[in-house]
Amino acid sequence: MVLRMETVDRSGHPVSTTDYGSLYLGVDCEPASSPCEPSTLSPEGRGQGEGPSHPEGWGWSTEVAIAPTLAHVYTECARIWNPIHTDRAVALGAGLPDIILHGTATLALAISRTLRQDARGPAAPVRSIACRFGGMVRLPSRLTVRGQKPAPGPEGLAVPFEALAEDGRPAVRDGRLILDR
Repeated sequence: MVLRMETVDRSGHPVSTTDYGSLYLGVDCEPASSPCEPSTLSPEGRGQGEGPSHPEGWGWSTEVAIAPTLAHVYTECARIWNPIHTDRAVALGAGLPDIILHGTATLALAISRTLRQDARGPAAPVRSIACRFGGMVRLPSRLTVRGQKPAPGPEGLAVPFEALAEDGRPAVRDGRLILDR
């Protein structure tokens, strides 16, 4: 499911657009109301990617250690309380292999590592962020974040990136930061 939220100022001018997606395990899509994209689904329909989205051409790569307690810490700090991230019984009952890291936590780690590649570091002015979530990040594990050098475009500097879970599947794929020049 994808929900689009468009924020405007008092004059009606666009401020931001957010596409928020959710995956529901074991729920089939109905083509008439919500088209499924077979290329993004595993044979089980669980949104697992089929390997790196861009196997060639990555300019840099770095690993991030995922601590066994990171989902609990992120839950409290982000105030996102979904028990599949903190309660093993709930996660297993939902058909997951164990508790998993939040997609937004995984994205935050990937963005942080990507911004470190820019000479301005975390202070680099980000205009927009786009990505697709593709797989689960288990705890504890390692995440590999890789990206390309910025390329000038009409919107700013485009920086492609992705984050691979420990099993090599893309947890964050088709990532793109747009930075001010």
